[in-house]
Amino acid sequence: MKKIISLVLCLVMLVSCFSFSAFAQDEISIIINGKKLTMDQSPIIVEGRTLVPLRAIFEALGAKVEWDDLSKTATGIKDGNEIKIQINNAVAKVNGKDVTLDVPAQIVNSRTLVPVRFISESLGLKVDWDDATKTVIITGGKIITFDDVESLTAEKDFQAGGGTGAKNIALTTEKDHTTGNGKSVKVSNRTSTSHRVKFMGDYGINANVGDTLTISAYVLVDEDSTIRMGTYTATGGKYSTSAKARSEKDAKKGEWTYIELTFKNDNSATMIGFDQVNGSNVSKEMYIDDIKIEVGKAAEPILENEYNLPYDVKKIEGKRPTPIVTGGKTYDDLIFYERTFKDPSEIKTSQQLFDALPKNPEKIADNNVMLSATLTGKEYASFEKIVVDDATVPFKEGIRATVTKIPEQPYHAQLVLPSLKEGTYKTGDNMLAVFYLRTIKGENDSGMGRVQLIVEQEVSPNAKALKEDVTTVQGAPWKKVYLPFIAKEGYGRLCVRLGYNVQTVEFGGYEILNYKDTVKYEDLPSDTQMTDYDKRDIFTKDEQWRKEAWARIENIRRGDINVIVKDKNGNVIENADVKVNMYDHEFKFGAPVKTTADNSQNANAHITLFNTGVNESSMKWVYLIDDGGEKAQADIDFAKKNGQKYFRGHALVWDRDYALTYDKETDKWIYNTSTPETLVRATLKGDKAEIDRLIKEHVENTVGKFKDYIDEWDVANEIMQHNLIRKTYGNEVLKQWFTWAKQVDPKAKMYINENGIIGVGDYTKYDNFRRVLDEMVAMDVPFDGIGLQAHIDGWSSMESIYDKLSGLASYGKELKITEFDVNKSLHMEDEEAEASMLRDLLIICYSIQNMDGFVMWNYKETGATSRRDGPIFNADWTLKLSGEQFLDLVYNKWWTQEEGKTDANGAFTTKGYYGDYLITATANGKSKTVDVKHYKGNTDTIEIVLD
Repeated sequence: MKKIISLVLCLVMLVSCFSFSAFAQDEISIIINGKKLTMDQSPIIVEGRTLVPLRAIFEALGAKVEWDDLSKTATGIKDGNEIKIQINNAVAKVNGKDVTLDVPAQIVNSRTLVPVRFISESLGLKVDWDDATKTVIITGGKIITFDDVESLTAEKDFQAGGGTGAKNIALTTEKDHTTGNGKSVKVSNRTSTSHRVKFMGDYGINANVGDTLTISAYVLVDEDSTIRMGTYTATGGKYSTSAKARSEKDAKKGEWTYIELTFKNDNSATMIGFDQVNGSNVSKEMYIDDIKIEVGKAAEPILENEYNLPYDVKKIEGKRPTPIVTGGKTYDDLIFYERTFKDPSEIKTSQQLFDALPKNPEKIADNNVMLSATLTGKEYASFEKIVVDDATVPFKEGIRATVTKIPEQPYHAQLVLPSLKEGTYKTGDNMLAVFYLRTIKGENDSGMGRVQLIVEQEVSPNAKALKEDVTTVQGAPWKKVYLPFIAKEGYGRLCVRLGYNVQTVEFGGYEILNYKDTVKYEDLPSDTQMTDYDKRDIFTKDEQWRKEAWARIENIRRGDINVIVKDKNGNVIENADVKVNMYDHEFKFGAPVKTTADNSQNANAHITLFNTGVNESSMKWVYLIDDGGEKAQADIDFAKKNGQKYFRGHALVWDRDYALTYDKETDKWIYNTSTPETLVRATLKGDKAEIDRLIKEHVENTVGKFKDYIDEWDVANEIMQHNLIRKTYGNEVLKQWFTWAKQVDPKAKMYINENGIIGVGDYTKYDNFRRVLDEMVAMDVPFDGIGLQAHIDGWSSMESIYDKLSGLASYGKELKITEFDVNKSLHMEDEEAEASMLRDLLIICYSIQNMDGFVMWNYKETGATSRRDGPIFNADWTLKLSGEQFLDLVYNKWWTQEEGKTDANGAFTTKGYYGDYLITATANGKSKTVDVKHYKGNTDTIEIVLD
């Protein structure tokens, strides 16, 4: 009897085992390039290896299958690879070579099952295992190492793009990533970031429509810069110059850099191109190697990756990761830098310094020298002599220079003056250049004009005795400029570089004075910017305006948090532990999505620092025409996938002047991302009905397309500076544009976005902007917000900025800083002042009730050729001083982490900055966490029931 019972128990256990095993294995799925494999025999797991039906896997992978029943051997052949595998034999053959298997092939239910990983990898495919879903994921593609390639043929294997020639692209053995002894592709003689190579044919994309492709490669450059890989069309095609799908990556000089791009293929752009991001340091040589094209791979969320950033990061499952910052949280704990200032009574102006100089310097160049200038770069600029009827300046004739197109290098558009005469100066003489400048119109972000004065060698290499930038603000009066320099014999060539912006500037009163050794060099005046601001207030801790702002923050950005803890019967619990942990701000801190490549430092920085995303260009009109919104949607998806709460739309209507959209001489549209040719042609004809139709259609289509994703739109962008249509038809067009947008998405906030209001001594623009706002209010334009770009080009008093923001707040609309960045020259001049300025600007903005967000346009130092810099990171991803200020305020001082115990009423009360919180209560062995939106206006009492 015992034997029978034992036998029955054994059978039961055996059946149980089989049942469990069968159930587990029925759950196994095989996904090949995104498609589920259908099999007549379920996969099984043997000793940790997944076995699948032989014929099903071989045929799904595109291999030819042969079966030798006598030897029980299967042969699979694909792309020259041959695999032989025998039943119950742990040794297989791949291309004639023995390979030992962990588990041999075997027969189950009359079906031959083989190890799926061995088969797939032997055929050059990638195999992944998702344990959560019990899924084998197989992705296919190709790897191009170039090592076995004998030659590359232009227009067959590649195209040269961006202005470089095919002769500059070739195979080379100079650099090799694969083994160090093979080949790569070299692009030589690069003088522009846009000089690119585009691979095509056998070296391009050959995949099915609908496939998800991941392209990766290794790139080596000879300058620290940002590289770009993208998908292109041939010359003349829709995506011949602007990639449809793209990825960007910071690369270090002389190091192979991995870059990756994932997208859904539609075969509209099948060339793989490599170049650099505009504004980066130009690499004279670029090497490309190990291009890999995979089918079916999908990018992993950023939350799973290493951050590689100069601060610690806190991860909470399902939430946006945030920086971990510690330190004091009071006003007294703000970060300041020691700076000593002279008593104001001791400070002399440039004019006072000039007046104190000897009265008899030798004038070796005068205004007639400037009036005799010639222009180089007539395709970019023009100039004319003008009569100056202005009693405030000591000259009657001047020059007006107009730049209509920005050249690749500023010196490609410059005035060349007659050289200094030999014998009028010698090496070591103390010299002073004096002239007057004013900006009639500046088409850059801040409305400033910029020139550079040069005194240089007459011959190559044209070394400089003087090289100094001068900036003035559009609409401001004449600025008298003083530029001291020390003379060098042979350095007599005089130039004024113009090619920095599309702009109109005027000059006059030009002189070069030789003081020889009659003065000390340090006693000569130097004055290149339109400001008398000495930065004293941002270095002084006890400024009353800052203390008042800090007090306002405490009142308007923090609120009570009352936590009541009860048991399941409704009884309050005393001495329960309560933790109140903030994980995001209600206030919008943001920046443009620079890349959607997971695990890049750009992506990690963007996600950890900001809760708000914005498209830099991909929602602009022409960009949307070019790619159908694919890049914009990819940016949105990336931001939302990684926990960013808000997304801004930029920009619906940018009413740009002809100088940026139309070449009158050739009657051709100038490519730009914001104004399509159809609108330019309608504007040229004066066809108001067609203008309205085009803009209305664009606004409705764009707002409608992204309606589910966008929280706010920049409806009208830079209307004070770019106003071709508005100037012709009046401010009524603003009401049309805002009404069309609001009708499509009533929930989204509609912004007017303007530059040059803060950050420079803008003179008339602020008042003129307010006049437009007054008229918009009078016309009942449905706008919800006022965006201020804040491209900082000069030092400004913080009190003056607060006064302007307060004035704009009087309209009762939301306010937002929308494009903050800093002129690189300010960072180079005074990093401590840059950091102090950001600290105080953040404090001022956060202290204004109407202010809804602070969005940066860059957050990292850009390439040497760019004038604009972000405030957070240096080029090597170390923190700037201003980055430390940002982290200290946003993720320390304005960040709430509190804990304590409930009182006899079951209550724990604290104050917290408005934002998103996880609040946890623990008592009597039970714990519960609730997700709370502690937003201004919401209820401040949270009840937690421990049941």
